[in-house]
Amino acid sequence: MEIEIVLAIFLILVTAFLFSPLGLGGGVLYMPILHYLVGWEIPLSVLGSLMLILSVSLGSRMAHMKGGYAIIEIGKSGVLPAILGAIFGTLASYFLIIFLGDFTIKIAASGLLIWVIIKTIRQLRGENALGDNGGIPPEKITKKILRKYRILCFLGGMTSGALGMGSGMLLVTFHRTLFSWKPHYAAGTSAHIVMLMVPVGIISHLVIDGTGRELLDELGYSIIIIAIAMPIISWLGSRTAIKLIPQRLLTYPFLLAVIGSLMRYVIDIAGII
Repeated sequence: MEIEIVLAIFLILVTAFLFSPLGLGGGVLYMPILHYLVGWEIPLSVLGSLMLILSVSLGSRMAHMKGGYAIIEIGKSGVLPAILGAIFGTLASYFLIIFLGDFTIKIAASGLLIWVIIKTIRQLRGENALGDNGGIPPEKITKKILRKYRILCFLGGMTSGALGMGSGMLLVTFHRTLFSWKPHYAAGTSAHIVMLMVPVGIISHLVIDGTGRELLDELGYSIIIIAIAMPIISWLGSRTAIKLIPQRLLTYPFLLAVIGSLMRYVIDIAGII
């Protein structure tokens, strides 16, 4: 087995274990790992990233649900908009790649990573003190806020469908910003939405860009192992972090990994320009 493949598998497993407690699923890292280390084309990397996100979200949701860290009654209202967004995002990325090239996806991914970096640094510096007061209880969330929430969930789904990344980070931020929920509640509710939304994104890619056969050729029967192992690793990581590891501590390696991914995208984009 090539060293790049071994490194990619290691990084994917570490990402699933460490960053699922943040509610991120690792999508912002899976896509560049599959594209740059494994060598897959962008459409296949997006599909592979979505499948990894689905597996990780399943484990993360189970762990957060068991701990009571998911506010399902609110999350349900964001599921349908997120699903519609995933379909729209898949269509958008398909036509962008056909008519303009896959560098457009790299530019969009770079913009998202810049936003993630800024947001993460602000939280680490304490400039964005969200979720410290227990948040707004579901019964006190107004219809106006819910309408805004549904629009934002649509944007989160669109980002996921187009880029194979970002929905977890966006949804966690929306939950914290709109409702002032503590991190684990924001992450648990995000995992619930992602777990229901991502399968639609996967099916959309299979139908629209036909990457399913290529993915099966690349992975073979190992796809079954991945489907079993990733939820378990994510569950273990979430349970460990909920009980033992401060979420702030996990944020530092995540930030470094995102910065590294951004630099790689920028090198590619600069080469094209």
